[in-house]
Amino acid sequence: MNYRTRKHVDLHVIDAIDKNFIAAWGSEAEMLQKALDGSINIVPYSAVDGASLCDALEEIRSYRATYIHPRHSVPYVHISCHGRKDALVLGESKEMTWSELSEALLPLLKTTDYHLALSLSSCWGYHGASLAYMMSSKYIKRRPYYSLVGPLKDEDGRPLCAAFVEFYRRLFVDFKRLKKSVNLANKIGPAKLDYTKGSHILSVFGIPLSFSSTMSGL
Repeated sequence: MNYRTRKHVDLHVIDAIDKNFIAAWGSEAEMLQKALDGSINIVPYSAVDGASLCDALEEIRSYRATYIHPRHSVPYVHISCHGRKDALVLGESKEMTWSELSEALLPLLKTTDYHLALSLSSCWGYHGASLAYMMSSKYIKRRPYYSLVGPLKDEDGRPLCAAFVEFYRRLFVDFKRLKKSVNLANKIGPAKLDYTKGSHILSVFGIPLSFSSTMSGL
Protein backbone atom coordinates (compact mmCIF):
# COMPACT_ATOMS: atom_id res chain seq x y z
CA MET A 1 0.00 0.00 0.00
CA ASN A 2 1.30 3.43 -0.92
CA TYR A 3 0.77 5.45 2.27
CA ARG A 4 2.25 8.57 0.69
CA THR A 5 -0.76 9.01 -1.59
CA ARG A 6 -3.40 8.72 1.15
CA LYS A 7 -4.77 11.96 2.58
CA HIS A 8 -5.28 10.35 5.99
CA VAL A 9 -3.35 7.48 7.56
CA ASP A 10 -4.29 6.90 11.21
CA LEU A 11 -2.40 4.59 13.54
CA HIS A 12 -4.93 3.20 16.03
CA VAL A 13 -3.14 1.70 19.04
CA ILE A 14 -5.11 -0.62 21.32
CA ASP A 15 -3.40 -1.24 24.66
CA ALA A 16 -4.70 -4.60 25.87
CA ILE A 17 -1.84 -5.46 28.19
CA ASP A 18 -2.02 -6.31 31.90
CA LYS A 19 -2.01 -3.66 34.66
CA ASN A 20 1.44 -4.59 35.96
CA PHE A 21 3.02 -3.94 32.56
CA ILE A 22 1.21 -0.60 32.25
CA ALA A 23 2.31 0.39 35.76
CA ALA A 24 5.94 -0.53 35.08
CA TRP A 25 6.39 0.77 31.55
CA GLY A 26 3.35 2.84 30.61
CA SER A 27 1.05 2.25 27.67
CA GLU A 28 2.41 1.38 24.26
CA ALA A 29 0.35 4.18 22.72
CA GLU A 30 2.16 6.68 24.94
CA MET A 31 5.57 5.19 24.09
CA LEU A 32 4.83 5.36 20.37
CA GLN A 33 3.49 8.91 20.62
CA LYS A 34 6.56 10.09 22.52
CA ALA A 35 9.05 8.40 20.21
CA LEU A 36 7.36 9.44 16.97
CA ASP A 37 6.78 12.97 18.29
CA GLY A 38 3.68 13.91 16.33
CA SER A 39 5.00 12.75 12.96
CA ILE A 40 1.93 10.53 12.49
CA ASN A 41 -1.60 10.59 13.88
CA ILE A 42 -1.78 8.07 16.74
CA VAL A 43 -5.17 7.36 18.31
CA PRO A 44 -5.08 5.47 21.66
CA TYR A 45 -7.57 2.93 23.02
CA SER A 46 -7.60 0.45 25.88
CA ALA A 47 -9.07 -3.03 26.15
CA VAL A 48 -9.11 -5.71 28.84
CA ASP A 49 -11.01 -8.52 27.11
CA GLY A 50 -12.63 -9.53 23.84
CA ALA A 51 -15.70 -7.36 24.34
CA SER A 52 -13.75 -4.17 24.99
CA LEU A 53 -11.40 -4.92 22.09
CA CYS A 54 -14.45 -5.23 19.83
CA ASP A 55 -15.67 -1.88 21.19
CA ALA A 56 -12.32 -0.32 20.30
CA LEU A 57 -12.49 -1.76 16.79
CA GLU A 58 -15.98 -0.30 16.37
CA GLU A 59 -14.70 3.12 17.49
CA ILE A 60 -11.95 2.82 14.88
CA ARG A 61 -14.50 1.90 12.21
CA SER A 62 -16.44 5.12 12.87
CA TYR A 63 -13.38 7.32 13.44
CA ARG A 64 -13.28 8.63 9.89
CA ALA A 65 -16.15 8.45 7.39
CA THR A 66 -13.71 8.32 4.49
CA TYR A 67 -12.43 4.88 5.52
CA ILE A 68 -14.96 3.57 3.01
CA HIS A 69 -12.66 5.07 0.36
CA PRO A 70 -9.31 3.34 1.05
CA ARG A 71 -7.52 5.29 -1.67
CA HIS A 72 -8.32 8.40 0.38
CA SER A 73 -8.02 7.29 4.01
CA VAL A 74 -6.90 4.13 5.80
CA PRO A 75 -6.67 2.97 9.41
CA TYR A 76 -3.73 0.95 10.64
CA VAL A 77 -4.49 -1.13 13.76
CA HIS A 78 -1.78 -1.91 16.33
CA ILE A 79 -2.70 -4.24 19.22
CA SER A 80 -0.41 -4.44 22.25
CA CYS A 81 -0.97 -7.45 24.48
CA HIS A 82 0.47 -10.77 25.59
CA GLY A 83 0.26 -13.69 23.21
CA ARG A 84 0.76 -17.33 22.40
CA LYS A 85 1.10 -19.12 19.10
CA ASP A 86 -2.62 -19.94 19.12
CA ALA A 87 -4.18 -16.81 20.66
CA LEU A 88 -3.84 -13.31 22.01
CA VAL A 89 -4.01 -12.85 25.78
CA LEU A 90 -5.83 -9.63 26.66
CA GLY A 91 -5.77 -7.72 29.93
CA GLU A 92 -5.08 -9.86 32.98
CA SER A 93 -5.54 -13.23 31.22
CA LYS A 94 -8.50 -13.11 28.82
CA GLU A 95 -7.82 -15.33 25.82
CA MET A 96 -8.86 -14.30 22.31
CA THR A 97 -8.41 -17.07 19.77
CA TRP A 98 -7.51 -16.33 16.16
CA SER A 99 -11.02 -17.34 15.18
CA GLU A 100 -12.51 -14.80 17.60
CA LEU A 101 -10.13 -12.09 16.38
CA SER A 102 -11.10 -12.89 12.79
CA GLU A 103 -14.76 -12.25 13.56
CA ALA A 104 -13.92 -9.09 15.54
CA LEU A 105 -11.95 -7.61 12.62
CA LEU A 106 -14.56 -8.36 9.96
CA PRO A 107 -16.73 -5.20 10.30
CA LEU A 108 -13.67 -2.98 9.97
CA LEU A 109 -12.37 -5.06 7.08
CA LYS A 110 -15.67 -4.66 5.25
CA THR A 111 -15.72 -0.90 5.87
CA THR A 112 -12.23 -0.49 4.40
CA ASP A 113 -12.85 -2.88 1.51
CA TYR A 114 -10.37 -5.25 3.20
CA HIS A 115 -7.60 -2.61 3.24
CA LEU A 116 -6.85 -3.09 6.94
CA ALA A 117 -3.21 -3.36 7.96
CA LEU A 118 -2.55 -4.97 11.34
CA SER A 119 0.36 -5.13 13.79
CA LEU A 120 0.34 -7.53 16.73
CA SER A 121 2.79 -6.29 19.36
CA SER A 122 2.72 -9.47 21.39
CA CYS A 123 4.85 -12.53 21.87
CA TRP A 124 4.41 -14.73 18.80
CA GLY A 125 2.38 -11.95 17.13
CA TYR A 126 3.38 -13.03 13.62
CA HIS A 127 1.43 -16.23 14.23
CA GLY A 128 -1.65 -14.07 13.72
CA ALA A 129 -1.06 -15.10 10.10
CA SER A 130 -3.20 -18.05 11.22
CA LEU A 131 -6.14 -15.70 10.62
CA ALA A 132 -5.85 -16.97 7.05
CA TYR A 133 -7.27 -20.29 8.27
CA MET A 134 -10.09 -18.71 10.26
CA MET A 135 -12.11 -16.74 7.69
CA SER A 136 -15.80 -17.62 7.95
CA SER A 137 -18.31 -17.58 5.12
CA LYS A 138 -19.09 -13.97 6.11
CA TYR A 139 -15.83 -12.88 4.48
CA ILE A 140 -16.71 -11.55 1.03
CA LYS A 141 -13.04 -11.41 0.06
CA ARG A 142 -10.55 -14.10 1.08
CA ARG A 143 -8.26 -11.58 2.72
CA PRO A 144 -7.89 -11.72 6.54
CA TYR A 145 -5.88 -8.45 6.58
CA TYR A 146 -4.13 -6.23 4.07
CA SER A 147 -0.83 -6.89 5.83
CA LEU A 148 0.24 -8.25 9.20
CA VAL A 149 3.41 -7.47 11.17
CA GLY A 150 4.56 -9.10 14.41
CA PRO A 151 7.39 -11.03 16.07
CA LEU A 152 8.00 -14.70 15.35
CA LYS A 153 8.83 -15.57 18.95
CA ASP A 154 8.72 -14.49 22.58
CA GLU A 155 10.04 -10.90 22.87
CA ASP A 156 10.53 -8.41 25.71
CA GLY A 157 8.06 -5.54 25.62
CA ARG A 158 10.43 -2.56 25.49
CA PRO A 159 12.68 -3.79 22.63
CA LEU A 160 9.57 -4.91 20.74
CA CYS A 161 8.03 -1.44 21.05
CA ALA A 162 11.32 0.10 19.87
CA ALA A 163 11.23 -2.11 16.78
CA PHE A 164 7.70 -0.95 16.02
CA VAL A 165 8.71 2.70 16.47
CA GLU A 166 11.38 2.28 13.80
CA PHE A 167 8.99 0.31 11.59
CA TYR A 168 6.34 3.05 11.67
CA ARG A 169 8.93 5.79 11.18
CA ARG A 170 10.14 4.09 8.02
CA LEU A 171 6.67 3.15 6.77
CA PHE A 172 4.70 6.35 7.49
CA VAL A 173 7.34 9.10 7.66
CA ASP A 174 9.94 7.95 5.14
CA PHE A 175 7.36 6.08 3.04
CA LYS A 176 9.51 3.00 2.61
CA ARG A 177 7.91 -0.19 1.37
CA LEU A 178 6.63 -2.69 3.93
CA LYS A 179 9.47 -5.17 3.42
CA LYS A 180 12.13 -2.44 3.65
CA SER A 181 10.50 -0.95 6.76
CA VAL A 182 10.53 -4.32 8.53
CA ASN A 183 14.13 -4.99 7.54
CA LEU A 184 15.29 -1.60 8.82
CA ALA A 185 13.36 -2.06 12.09
CA ASN A 186 15.11 -5.38 12.61
CA LYS A 187 18.54 -3.69 12.56
CA ILE A 188 18.08 -1.47 15.62
CA GLY A 189 17.82 -3.98 18.48
CA PRO A 190 17.22 -7.55 19.62
CA ALA A 191 13.48 -7.74 18.85
CA LYS A 192 12.75 -8.98 15.33
CA LEU A 193 9.60 -8.50 13.26
CA ASP A 194 8.25 -10.43 10.32
CA TYR A 195 5.41 -9.69 7.93
CA THR A 196 2.96 -11.23 5.55
CA LYS A 197 0.28 -9.86 3.25
CA GLY A 198 -3.33 -10.82 2.75
CA SER A 199 -2.67 -11.18 -0.97
CA HIS A 200 -0.32 -14.04 -0.10
CA ILE A 201 -3.22 -16.36 0.63
CA LEU A 202 -3.21 -19.42 -1.58
CA SER A 203 -5.86 -22.07 -1.98
CA VAL A 204 -4.68 -25.66 -2.02
CA PHE A 205 -7.50 -28.18 -2.22
CA GLY A 206 -9.79 -25.49 -0.84
CA ILE A 207 -7.63 -24.87 2.25
CA PRO A 208 -6.43 -21.28 2.72
CA LEU A 209 -2.71 -20.97 3.39
CA SER A 210 -0.54 -18.02 4.34
CA PHE A 211 3.20 -17.65 4.04
CA SER A 212 5.78 -15.11 5.10
CA SER A 213 7.56 -12.84 2.68
CA THR A 214 10.72 -12.50 4.72
CA MET A 215 11.34 -15.61 6.80
CA SER A 216 10.43 -19.27 6.90
CA GLY A 217 6.81 -18.78 7.95
CA LEU A 218 4.77 -20.28 10.74
